Amino acid sequence: MGSEDLHPGHVPETESPNHLWDFVSQPEPLTLPDFDRITPELVMDALARAITFQEQSIDAILENPEPADFNNTTLAIDAARSLVFRLQPFIRLYESSLWSDAVESMATDAAAVLTRAELDVFLNAELFARLESVSTAALNPEDARHHDLLVADFAHAGARLTEDNQERVAAFAEEISALETEFGQFVLAETQESAVHIPHGSELSLQGLSDAKLGTVESHAAQRGLTGALITLESTTQQPITSDLDDPETRTAVFHASTNRGARGTETDTRGVVSDLTALRAGLAGLMGYKSYKDYVISQQDAGNGENATALVVDLLEPALAQFESELDTIRTTYQPQRLEAEDVAYYLKRYKQDTYQLGSVAEYFDLWKVFNDGVLFAASQLYGVRFERADETAWHPEVVVYRAFDGDRPLGVICVDPFARSSKRGGAWMDQLVSPGRVSGLGPVISLTMNIPKPAQGEPALLSLDNVRTLFHEFGHVLHGLFANSTYETRSGTSVPRDYVEFPSQLNEMWALHPQVLPHYAVHVHTGEPIPDELVERIKKSQAFGQGFATVEYLAAALLDLSWHSLEPGEQVESVLDFESDVLSGTGFNPLVPPRYRTPYFQHTFALGYSAGYYSYLWSEKLAAYVTEWFNSQGGLNPEAGDAFRTAILAPGYSTDPGETIEDFFGEQPGVGPLLRRRGLPDNQPEVADSSPEVDGDLVEGAD
Repeated sequence: MGSEDLHPGHVPETESPNHLWDFVSQPEPLTLPDFDRITPELVMDALARAITFQEQSIDAILENPEPADFNNTTLAIDAARSLVFRLQPFIRLYESSLWSDAVESMATDAAAVLTRAELDVFLNAELFARLESVSTAALNPEDARHHDLLVADFAHAGARLTEDNQERVAAFAEEISALETEFGQFVLAETQESAVHIPHGSELSLQGLSDAKLGTVESHAAQRGLTGALITLESTTQQPITSDLDDPETRTAVFHASTNRGARGTETDTRGVVSDLTALRAGLAGLMGYKSYKDYVISQQDAGNGENATALVVDLLEPALAQFESELDTIRTTYQPQRLEAEDVAYYLKRYKQDTYQLGSVAEYFDLWKVFNDGVLFAASQLYGVRFERADETAWHPEVVVYRAFDGDRPLGVICVDPFARSSKRGGAWMDQLVSPGRVSGLGPVISLTMNIPKPAQGEPALLSLDNVRTLFHEFGHVLHGLFANSTYETRSGTSVPRDYVEFPSQLNEMWALHPQVLPHYAVHVHTGEPIPDELVERIKKSQAFGQGFATVEYLAAALLDLSWHSLEPGEQVESVLDFESDVLSGTGFNPLVPPRYRTPYFQHTFALGYSAGYYSYLWSEKLAAYVTEWFNSQGGLNPEAGDAFRTAILAPGYSTDPGETIEDFFGEQPGVGPLLRRRGLPDNQPEVADSSPEVDGDLVEGAD
């Protein structure tokens, strides 16, 4: 195979049919695969073929007698890795949304294979030497940056280490990958097994649940062949259902089931995994020349180093704790509860909101598809000038709804919305780029948007809580980041940016959920069609401000836990996971009435989902989002000129430009912490973002495509 064969999409013919392999190796823009023709076994077969192609392509690069240049080396490495890159979103899709015993086996095998394949590229000394010899003097800025980032990726993986240390890095990486996969599988099992069964005649009461929620927990029990009710658990420490349960003993049972996950002494206890995993990560960081895994990871993030990330978390702790104490005073004064434990706080916060702001029936104004079509899509259409059409297409599950996006008459992308919770789906909400766009490949974005909204009974509308309304807008912010991608290279497009930057567009998009130019367009009563009353909107806004101290503290506790676990020095290993967690939280002054959003034994973000030493990222991104929210409001809200300029300068480049530099160039400054404090209702004394608009000059709006 010569270098001319390395253009993405040119692959050797294979014998046995494999639809997924055909889809990634001979892609057609803006199409979906036929998921009925894909199985976990075929995913692994496609992965094996992609890795063979990668190996043969790398050999061809090294055998090329021509001097190394951008085309025959940098882009050739891209091409060699392209098929493995394109397969990974489908592996993630099966792991997250189509779980089964066969998928579990596939996921375990795929994680090991992918880790080995990546190491074979990034620890190839001969390949790295050839890559480093490429001159960037004549390249345009995007190509030069792409090359420099690839060199940095090699160096970050250990390409400059001695051969002995590279072998140690490879061993560490393979063990880490296996433990991450194991942790995720253990947590899934622990979460399913820790569901709280309340049989008929139990002393535990379900009083406080609405008829709809009561029907849901009864159906969960019936699905498992049980009588009574079954309260299944979500990924977070606080279970939303406990804020509705009037019986304190039932709240305690659910809370203990949630917080004991992964620490029950079962075969799927995660504490040993955490101990080994964090020690291995610390050892890997030491080999790379860093004092901790935190510093190793954050060196490639927008924050730059662990000190900056930790400082932001610590800076918010004092005002957040003060706000929470004020909320506690309100609860104690109002209700004088006989007991107030960690499992009771969310209940009383919600009760105060209900009693004070009377929001009991607010969900009746938030029908899922009305919110999505006339709220989420409406805001994007008004601000960015795009349109959306529902498509009569099938995806990976009958409940998935497919939309196509257009820029005028030009097809822009495909969006697959998978809204409802099911047993084969992990908890939470997320977006993924199933197909990443790029000018070299000629591909456009194909995007998944996944939620876990309780599925309504047959014939009933799917009504959203306020939290789910916000989450839907949030995830669509990620969708827009991927949809508007205008990068040359797939690996630098859309959401392929640092972890502490990727949440910025999504958190920004939350601003439109209750915005006066958007909310009236979608918030109508599901039965009467009446628009949401203005006075109810005001009560919603006041209600959302109350409890921000609690929400901020539980997030900060999880973020600090993550950073602390990854502050271990090489050679350190924690024996008692729960003691370590307790020492971190008590030593920093956290209130025990607010447990972390995720406790260590089920903290999937940091131990399985790629956010190791990165959970602070949400806060770092929110600092940017809060600033830009004030900027958009200063521009008049849904201002198409501001939207076009922002899309062109900030959303479209992906990682083809430096995010921090791009922000500063566009706004003329780096955002401070003031807007973040205001967004969370915490005290501050800093001025709001000024009403100035040099950034919406015509020159910036030109060439958005």
